[in-house]
Amino acid sequence: MKKSMAGSLLVLIILISECSSMNVMVKYDDTIDFGKYKSFYFIKPERVRERGAPTVRDPFFNRDVMREIRSIMEEKGFTIAGTKATSNLLVVFYGAVKNQRYVTPPTYYVGRWGRVRAVSPGHSYNVKKGALVIDIVDREKKELIWQGTGKGVLNPRQPAAEMVKGVRKILDKFPPHEL
Repeated sequence: MKKSMAGSLLVLIILISECSSMNVMVKYDDTIDFGKYKSFYFIKPERVRERGAPTVRDPFFNRDVMREIRSIMEEKGFTIAGTKATSNLLVVFYGAVKNQRYVTPPTYYVGRWGRVRAVSPGHSYNVKKGALVIDIVDREKKELIWQGTGKGVLNPRQPAAEMVKGVRKILDKFPPHEL
């Protein structure tokens, strides 16, 4: 019984520790001089959504992510353009949230002569996992020049708020010369 409780506690500790961080991965074109870009413009997430993709469709989430991206980009010296045609960069983002269940199987203690002495029931844990992708495109060339991806376990009560917090962690690595 103590072993099963210790195993369940270990799984819970691992899940809680995963909740505290978002894993960030960045890809970019290292031949680009990011210093030449000064302005950006948002492309609405609805325009780039693929069929069947588990994207977040909440307009409040999209608004909050756009506000956070705008705030961070302006802190970095970029300005938001009034129109797509007057911008240097296009910013597109996608968010996805899915539920995942982890199961700890039951444990058995088998005594002498094959008798089961103690049984601990299995446990299941429901977790929300999320991913946020921010693409930055050169408007003139129409090429992806930078992509930041954040993945992690989210707070089940406020998954969207956790993803909005992840925007800063992703954009900390933009532009690449600040790495």
